[in-house]
Amino acid sequence: MCEERVAIVHDRFPGMGGGETFAVEAARVLDAPIYTMYVAEGTALPEDVTVYAMRQSKYTSGLSGQLLEWKNSGMNPFETTSVAIDMTQGVDELGEYDVLLESAPLSKYYVPDTHQRVVHYPHSPPRWLYDLFRDRMDRVDYPFVGFAARAYAKLWRALDKEAVDYVDTFVANSEVIRDRVRRYYDRDAEVVYPPVTGDWRNEGDDGYFVTWSRLDKEKRMDLIVEAFQGRDERLIVAGDGEQREKLERMARGHDNIEIRGFVEDIESLVARATAVVYAPQQEDFGLVGAEALTAGKPLLGVNEGFTRYQVEEGITGLHFDPTVDSLKATLDEFDSADFDANEIQRSAEQYSYENFETKLEAIVRER
Repeated sequence: MCEERVAIVHDRFPGMGGGETFAVEAARVLDAPIYTMYVAEGTALPEDVTVYAMRQSKYTSGLSGQLLEWKNSGMNPFETTSVAIDMTQGVDELGEYDVLLESAPLSKYYVPDTHQRVVHYPHSPPRWLYDLFRDRMDRVDYPFVGFAARAYAKLWRALDKEAVDYVDTFVANSEVIRDRVRRYYDRDAEVVYPPVTGDWRNEGDDGYFVTWSRLDKEKRMDLIVEAFQGRDERLIVAGDGEQREKLERMARGHDNIEIRGFVEDIESLVARATAVVYAPQQEDFGLVGAEALTAGKPLLGVNEGFTRYQVEEGITGLHFDPTVDSLKATLDEFDSADFDANEIQRSAEQYSYENFETKLEAIVRER
């Protein structure tokens, strides 16, 4: 019997974030092409993966491109709506595949043929529609605007629920996402952790703590910076984003805090760190935490989201509550001599590429 033909469907490539990296690695594991709406200018795709952009010109050129490229990383309602509508049709070539591995929430809007099996790896149900709904609505709580935003979200929630009917198998990137899939979609999900890639290693301790991520509100970098103000411990913050200027202002006058911006070789920075600090709001998976453990570094992690599960108290790191005082108390308690780098790295084996490859193949190929 011939092996089933598999394709990856990823909604769009506005850049190379975690979802896009997953799509690329899944394509490598399954030896499958990627179908996506468009690839934004400047996005560097690896040469060993085949990517078909189904509506490239619409999203990147002409008047439509100008409208749809504005804040096209998920914050443009016109772009999001357009991608969802275009995804329902896809392209005729998608009908030639037996199995579609769909990556990211909007990919499930594709309407499959009757012979096709759909495996959906959503990364998370859209958080602005579900667990972060009230938080997002509070940001636009103005007369009429707030009502319109809630009505818009209600429409999208109905469409999101409808698209769930096209999915045969859900795959979650952590137990946290499995629980969200159960709660909001009333469906079960297999758990396959995203793989940790890169040269993560332990080269000693140069006496500084490090944190890195997109510098946006939900990563709580400001909480970490405030906790280190006036302390003896050094902190290096790597990354870029909307909160960078705020963090730079917070670091002024504190010689122990450095806001370094984007760091190309983050592995080398982490390799000489004392520990990693991470405080995201209800993190879905938390690649930063997995990478820290792979490097053999203790993880001082916030006690919520999947970060809670990545920290085994006293073994792989320490927990703290999402407050400045709690993080300060944890820093007071922390002693790097209490942790064994080899034991931490053994705990990170569950995030290995080999584990990802084996589990994903088994689910997609039904082996």
